Amino acid sequence: MGSTTNKTTQYLLFLLMITALWSCKSSEKAKRSSLEGKKTEYLIDQIKQNEFEFDTFSAKAVITLRQGGNKQTFKSNIRIKKDSAIWISITPLFGIELGRVLITTDTVKVINRLEKQYFIGNYAYINQRFNVDFEYEVLQAILLGNSIAFELDEKIKFSIDKEDYYLGNLKKSKAKKADEKPKKIEKQKDEVVSLWINQENFKIDKFLLSDLSADRFILGEYKNFMTVEDQQIPEYLHFEVQSKTPAIVEIQYSRVSLNQALKFSFNISSKYEQILY
Repeated sequence: MGSTTNKTTQYLLFLLMITALWSCKSSEKAKRSSLEGKKTEYLIDQIKQNEFEFDTFSAKAVITLRQGGNKQTFKSNIRIKKDSAIWISITPLFGIELGRVLITTDTVKVINRLEKQYFIGNYAYINQRFNVDFEYEVLQAILLGNSIAFELDEKIKFSIDKEDYYLGNLKKSKAKKADEKPKKIEKQKDEVVSLWINQENFKIDKFLLSDLSADRFILGEYKNFMTVEDQQIPEYLHFEVQSKTPAIVEIQYSRVSLNQALKFSFNISSKYEQILY
């Protein structure tokens, strides 16, 4: 099957894979006994207290992908059932649904309506095929601007970086180099987790996740925080991915609503062709 035929489905799946380029293996929430200093303890506490809480999440979004000199922009509807399912419907700007994605805690499903194709894969297949450690919890956190867990036994570094607090398993100065010259960072730190925390609302302004052994990273930024039911959530999300296929993905939310009854419909026509990668 030619590359043109699979292009749309690959794009849909790519939107999911960018957030799984790096993910902690068997990570657990950092416990206070593993943290250094009262400042770090307090900051972790405040981050957790200001996490975006919900049962269901729904939003309109404009998603822009920049890759290899090309730019594509799509409208989408995003729905999330906490710790259960992420549902995304993607349409071109002229309004006809292009595709649909459903991610559960163990499976990824994609419908490509343009090419009348669908993909279903469990995490074992996706991890092996795309050389990632895909985790539902990480994707959910990244889409909402919530925190990402450190490894349980890591010593977490704390410092102040201009208007942000910094937390990471590398010192701030070294973390800033991780996305520029990854091979020059400490060899024992194959995986770098860095968070820049807003000093006013304790929300994540920026994060860096690097897999130095594979020479890839994702740098995420959250901007224009808006208030939804007395909680702060970023309106604008910017992800820069460095890997074999570098890309920039931008998401702009609007019409966010919480805790409404939502449907996560995902019906596949018997006329559609199942594809693999």
